[in-house]
Amino acid sequence: MKKILVIRLSSLGDVVLAAPILRAMRLQAGVEVHLLTKPSMGDLLHGGDAVDKFYTWGEPGLWKQLKDENYDGVLDLHKNWRSIQVLFRLLFLNPSRMLKWDWCWAKCDKKRWQRGLFVKTKSLKFQVSHVQERYRDAAHTLLGKMNIENPLKMDTFQGGLPDFVGRSVDDEGLLTLLESSGEYGVAILGGTYETKKIPLSVWEKVFDSDAMRWVLIGGKNEMALAEALISRFGDRLLNRVGVYGLLDSAQCIAKASVVVGGDTGFSHVAAAYGRPLLVIWGNTHPGLGFAAGKNNEKVLHLLPQNLSCHPCSKLGFEACPQGHFRCMNDYSALEIKLLLQKLQAFT
Repeated sequence: MKKILVIRLSSLGDVVLAAPILRAMRLQAGVEVHLLTKPSMGDLLHGGDAVDKFYTWGEPGLWKQLKDENYDGVLDLHKNWRSIQVLFRLLFLNPSRMLKWDWCWAKCDKKRWQRGLFVKTKSLKFQVSHVQERYRDAAHTLLGKMNIENPLKMDTFQGGLPDFVGRSVDDEGLLTLLESSGEYGVAILGGTYETKKIPLSVWEKVFDSDAMRWVLIGGKNEMALAEALISRFGDRLLNRVGVYGLLDSAQCIAKASVVVGGDTGFSHVAAAYGRPLLVIWGNTHPGLGFAAGKNNEKVLHLLPQNLSCHPCSKLGFEACPQGHFRCMNDYSALEIKLLLQKLQAFT
C-alpha cells in the first residue's frame, strides 16, 4: 500500500475542509494517509475515517519519525515556508529518496494573487474556485504521479469526522434541554478575527426571529458577549462559552437542529455534519474560496449587498478599517428571519 504524508497545518476550518478529500484517498484510492498539523488543529479528525496516522508540528523527534516513514509521496495543502521546510528535510536531505522515481509530491494552488485582486478590486471576475476543489485537484495530481488510476469520485464534499450520533451527551444542561424541547440551535459566537464575528445587535435579531432554545459556544474572548445575550434572553439560551472544548462543541453541533455562525471554523464543522446552517458574513466573502458547505443545500449564506468596501480582507481585522462595520450592522431582522424559516424545512 502506498503511503502519503498530507500537510495541512491550520486552521480548524481548513483541516475540516480537507477531511473529505483525505477520506476519499484512503477509501477510494487505497492509500495510507498520514496528516501533519499544528497542535489541536487535527484533533477533530481523530476517530474519523480520513486519516491513518497523525503527526503534530513541533512534537519531539518529528523529523526523524517522518523520515523513517519512507513516504511514497507528499500532498502539500498548506504551501508556505513551513511545508516547504518539511519537503526539504524529507527530500533534499535524503538523496536516496531523490533517486527513487516513485517518490513524488503535489501542492494545492492557493491562488493568493487572484484572491488579493478580488479584495483590491471587489470585482467578481476575480473570485476563485472553492478550496476543496483545489485540494481534490492536487490529490488527483499526486495519485496520477504515483500511477494510481482510481480517481476520487467526490459526490459529496462532506465526511471524515467522527460519528457523534450514537454517543451520549455528557452535559446535564444539554440533556435537559433535549428532553424538554427535543431540538435546539447552536450559536457560534467565536471567530479568529473580530470582523468575522457576529456582533451583539445581529445575534439579538437571530434570537428574536426564532423561539427555539439555543446553545452558545465560543472561547473565553466571547464570554462578555454571551453574558449580554443571557441578560436579555434568559433561559432560552444555554451558555457553554468558555466551557466546551473542540470535541464537546463539535458534538453539540452534530446534534443540533440548526446552526448560525460567521465565516469561522465551527461553521465548517456544522456543514461537515450536514446541519442546517446559516453563515452570516462580515468582511470576507465566499468568492475567496473558503465558504462552508460546498454543494450543500442545507447551508445558506447572508452577504452584504451594495457595499463598496466589501470584501476588505482575505482573512480579517481586529476592527473595521472604515469604522462603521456595515457588512454586519446593515443586516435586517426580516432577512435573518426569512433565512431561518427556510432552514426549518431541513429540520
